[in-house]
Amino acid sequence: MNRGRIVSIASIFTPVAIGLTIGLAVQSGGASASTRGAGPGSASSAHAVTTALTASAAAPKFILLGCNNDAEVAPPSISNCGDGAVGLTSLHWTSWTSHLASGYGTYYLNDCTPTCVGGHFHTYPALVALWGSAAVKGHPSERKYSQMTLIFTGARPPAYQVVNGKTVVTHPVTLTLPTFP
Repeated sequence: MNRGRIVSIASIFTPVAIGLTIGLAVQSGGASASTRGAGPGSASSAHAVTTALTASAAAPKFILLGCNNDAEVAPPSISNCGDGAVGLTSLHWTSWTSHLASGYGTYYLNDCTPTCVGGHFHTYPALVALWGSAAVKGHPSERKYSQMTLIFTGARPPAYQVVNGKTVVTHPVTLTLPTFP
């Protein structure tokens, strides 16, 4: 493997790894830091609980929208909601915060050969990172993740691009796309 490819792969994984680390640190460290040094029943302990409850009540709930525009938190699967030709299944979430949701599961893709009805489904293990933020119409207390990055940890699905008028097939390590729907 040449040096350029190693640098390229490292530059792909670094932002996701940093995001996962920050998400886990915020999730595990935030609660313990707010009550450090406060014994049970103390005034500072009660203040910490009140502050935590107030902060959680004011913070928006981060969701994904399902196929019927139902709000979903840490769903077990994600579908493209059209013909079901692509999606994620067997999802296990390791983090679900206002900045990043991360987990792992199986990406599936219908090859539509010879047709989508007669096609075959192929599966690919993947790490999943949801990020970005968008308003949820009619629900001011909710925000939805707007982007999804998949990192394929084994075999990789094909990606088709037209370059100089010719279709080129690649098998990228990562795939970033808007969340569906």
